[in-house]
Amino acid sequence: MPDTLTDIRDRIAALASADGRYYVACARTGDRPVPAASHRFPDRAAARAAARLTGRYRATLRRYDPQVPLYDLIVRQRPGTAATGARPTGDRPETPPGG
Repeated sequence: MPDTLTDIRDRIAALASADGRYYVACARTGDRPVPAASHRFPDRAAARAAARLTGRYRATLRRYDPQVPLYDLIVRQRPGTAATGARPTGDRPETPPGG
């Protein structure tokens, strides 16, 4: 049985952290789509998982309402936060696999 919309929202919330440096946004508009709009994530991996879940959530909604906007979901790092590791810092988008 597929996940319900509530299940998907709960999974996204479980990935989030209050002090996370990453978030999910639309590559074209910069909009932060529901259900990940108010969440931040501790690392790119968690944010990528949230982006995939957000895509599934919105695709499910679109089956019932074709007017639900379609977003090109990417992961962004909040400006002014330093990244650890070899990646450059800054507000750099990263396209999630299959996103």
